[in-house]
Amino acid sequence: MSLQDKATIVTGGLSGIGRAIATRLAADGTRTVLFDAAEVSRDDGTPGDRLAAQLGAAVYVRGDVGEPGDVERMFDAAISTFGGVDILINNAGVTAFKSLAELAVEDFDRVIRTNVRGPFLCARRAVAQMRRQPGRGVIVNVASNFAFVGATDAVAYCTSKGAVMSMTQALAVEVGADGIRVNALCPGATATEFNRTHRARPEIAAEWERMTPLRLDGDRYLAIPEEIADAAAFLADDTSRFMTGAALVVDGGWNAR
Repeated sequence: MSLQDKATIVTGGLSGIGRAIATRLAADGTRTVLFDAAEVSRDDGTPGDRLAAQLGAAVYVRGDVGEPGDVERMFDAAISTFGGVDILINNAGVTAFKSLAELAVEDFDRVIRTNVRGPFLCARRAVAQMRRQPGRGVIVNVASNFAFVGATDAVAYCTSKGAVMSMTQALAVEVGADGIRVNALCPGATATEFNRTHRARPEIAAEWERMTPLRLDGDRYLAIPEEIADAAAFLADDTSRFMTGAALVVDGGWNAR
């Protein structure tokens, strides 16, 4: 792996997949900014500053990816602390698991603001910084297998992740000549707090189990965050150096149906 000392930003880095990615990259030697709208992890209540201290060369910045001023503060922290930004993991996301009839305009706007506007703001700032650096950089947009398929009660979420996939492709084409790589990581159903309430519904759990052909550790059909983090590390590392504009789907075979 070639991640040693790489300056990295992980948005939504306190919990779930984001926390697993930050932990994995830190173990591989990155210096990391954890950015999150929360003060404590949804996983176990760990405060952001304490989690950053546990990772080693890391700092925590609280903010909203949909707010340009907060994004600027995040990049200022990375540049002032670590000297630049080599890797951006656009992971922060929200959802609104509601039927179309129940989905308010405000719900839809909130999902689009975080899941689409957020990655746009972060990627735009990252590209501006990476173009000034000799080593260029890598952007990993965390999309979803739902970028390619429909799902029950997920109109807003599917719409946003489809947009993230298209954004990834457009950015890859635009910044490829600068030596900046942009790829999408597309997890499937994963055991996190993010979707715990939704997947607790028997009909949803049954659908997700039916749609996932792979079984690990006996009868496990949900990914664990660390398995998604392994794929993120591959995309961030130079071992994937000729990949850009691609979607790496990690969904236990859901999209193969």
